[in-house]
Amino acid sequence: MASRRVLIYEKNLHRAAELRQIVEAAGFSARAAFSAAEAGAVLERERFDALMAGFDSLPLPPAVENVGRIIISVPRVMRAEVDATVSRYGLSAEVVEHPFDAESVGRLLKTGARIPPTAAQEAPRDVPSILGSSPAICDVKELVLKAAGAPSTVLILGETGVGKELVARALHDAGPRAKKPFVAVNCAAAPETLLETEFFGHERGAFTGAAGRRSGKFELAADGTIFLDEMGDISPLLQAKLLRVLEEGSFYRVGGEKPAPMRARIVCATNRDIFKMAQAGSFRRDLLYRINVIPIRIPPLRERGGDVPVLAEHFLKKYAGLFHKPNVDSFSPEATEKMAAYGWPGNVRQLANVVERAVLHCDGDVIKDVPLGEGTDATTPSPPVIKDLAGLDYASMKDRVMEHYEREYISAVLTKANGSMREACGLSGMDRKTLYRKVRQFGLDKKDFKPKRRP
Repeated sequence: MASRRVLIYEKNLHRAAELRQIVEAAGFSARAAFSAAEAGAVLERERFDALMAGFDSLPLPPAVENVGRIIISVPRVMRAEVDATVSRYGLSAEVVEHPFDAESVGRLLKTGARIPPTAAQEAPRDVPSILGSSPAICDVKELVLKAAGAPSTVLILGETGVGKELVARALHDAGPRAKKPFVAVNCAAAPETLLETEFFGHERGAFTGAAGRRSGKFELAADGTIFLDEMGDISPLLQAKLLRVLEEGSFYRVGGEKPAPMRARIVCATNRDIFKMAQAGSFRRDLLYRINVIPIRIPPLRERGGDVPVLAEHFLKKYAGLFHKPNVDSFSPEATEKMAAYGWPGNVRQLANVVERAVLHCDGDVIKDVPLGEGTDATTPSPPVIKDLAGLDYASMKDRVMEHYEREYISAVLTKANGSMREACGLSGMDRKTLYRKVRQFGLDKKDFKPKRRP
């Protein structure tokens, strides 16, 4: 029997309006709800034949048991993840993909049949390494898929901890260079005096101690991808040399006289406002124009709607395996709600650290609480796990361990200095420029280390 009343539960106002128009054009009455509380209250008071809910609205309110049919709308790019996620929430649901096809949605409502895939939907592509289904992250996935096959330079923008390197790797893996090298360079971690050698390599005798030729990252990347992270931190001199590489398609090793071809695709990233830097003159405009061919902005976790539970479950499985705790397999509803309501200033990296700590301290099957709030610095990473590091090469392992303890050291110095950068410079022996760069690199805020005033 065909449905007569349909409740549309969509957090996206545009999609809700579009669905309502389609549902009513198909001959059904429709009502819209925009939050879990509103949808739950409406379902308890009124009877509906069907509920159409956005994928980012999961989990659905308990009152959904009163509805005969559940139809979940999902982004086309997320279709491969849908069945597992719907099953995880214990739902028996039909699926409709958006952008919506009005005729197909109307037929689904009238006949109860699943929508047959169109030619464009028969082999949907996804980015499995980028988890989540919020509209904001789906836009990123769509852009990754579009840009993956192009040789153009990409500029990835986003706050600390949002996953810029993850997106860079997804670009590499989804394109024709997938089987070629992916070489990452942290421009903020390498000393400024060594960064040119790190980029371009050097010839024998180029400087004291250069006993032989050394290949730089651009050469090691070959026909693959070179990822330049923290691009906003490179010096004006190196900016000029990188601009020349982009313009001429070749580079010179330090001390070399013959140019070497640059065949790798360049993907850059920064957590700084590089456009304001260009306006202020601290970053070259002509270089910005060169690297900003395809910009990809990664949204902070607070803008990603219902992605927190999906990411938390991913990290739960990861760390339960690392810590040999297969019995730890879920979060309590209270813990899930607490994570969903939190602002996550450290973004996905902070969420991973919090879940890692929660799994480590969990003695049962269910994580009943997560370490947030007063008395716990949830933005501070847990020490790297040795078994996790065993899969890395020596240089990458060393970088990860040093990054952790360097962050701990900077935090301890700022704590002792009560947030005073001048005093922290005196205590650490670091110059002001380097200390500010490290504070930005680790996503720290000196205000967090100032003594709290008593009310």
